[in-house]
Amino acid sequence: MVVAVALPITLTAITVGLIVAWRGDLPDPVAIHWGGSGRPDGFGSLATVFVLSLVLGIGVPGLAAFTTLPMLTRGARSPSFRVMGSMAAGISVLAAVLNTSSISMQRGLADAHDGPSVWPAFGAALSAAIAVGVAAWYFQPRQAAEVRGLQHGAPLDLGKGERAVWMQTIALARPFAALLYAVVAGLGLGAAAFWAQGTTSEAWTFLGASAFVGLVVAATTTFHVKVDQTGVSVVSALGIPRMGVALADVADAGVTHVNGSADFGGWGIRQRPRVLGVIMRNGEALEVTRSNGKRLVVTVDDAPTAAALLMALSARAQVTPPVLT
Repeated sequence: MVVAVALPITLTAITVGLIVAWRGDLPDPVAIHWGGSGRPDGFGSLATVFVLSLVLGIGVPGLAAFTTLPMLTRGARSPSFRVMGSMAAGISVLAAVLNTSSISMQRGLADAHDGPSVWPAFGAALSAAIAVGVAAWYFQPRQAAEVRGLQHGAPLDLGKGERAVWMQTIALARPFAALLYAVVAGLGLGAAAFWAQGTTSEAWTFLGASAFVGLVVAATTTFHVKVDQTGVSVVSALGIPRMGVALADVADAGVTHVNGSADFGGWGIRQRPRVLGVIMRNGEALEVTRSNGKRLVVTVDDAPTAAALLMALSARAQVTPPVLT
């Protein structure tokens, strides 16, 4: 609560208070955007600065905090929560220092176009954000990840030579997928706007970013999961990336329950020590343990059937055929 909620609110209140106190010394409009050279190239009213301060100082950290606080109150524990708290603190410090510094350096100017470079202010803000983020990590109590046992059902009864295949398609929840595609659309609209203004370099940048982000989203939001005599495979709808465990490498398989935020720090293709997750939602998941102890976790419907078939295929593959004499 202190680092993820109280600190952002306090810093944002101080930022807004300082800007209000300085308003008589500032040009109108003030600089609110700086180009690659560090010189002002975008201007607006103080009201815009207040909105940016609230969104960056409270809105973004608040989103991180309030997506995790309900789970904490329900008893969930994970190092991911410490990461979210540290990020909330760091972002609030970045916004507070950058906003106050960039406005302070405009005091006494008749025209915001004459403002100095913003890079020193940005460097100071970034350094402060990193320092506070690291301090916030150590300030918060340790949280060990919950270790849930696997649920094992009886392996399927497969006859000798009998073939069986299990398949499912998993996709990111629609609200999250819609948000990602909205980002892609926004980048595309930005490219169109720059084209309309005749600034082709920025237009190509936005167009390239839109295409890249679109491909990443398409490659990471829908997967086909299959269990057969070769093992378990998880393949993106685009064909890449491809993940899986060969049947000969399967040491165990069962069903677990996953909370994406608590267990993996989010959704999508997630990595934590010795665990690779394809996490499209919260809930039931297939967990496969390799012979070296590494695990693959996939949130998928009908996970008990997938685990039962995989264990049956693995057991049958380990049976040594009789030696004929």
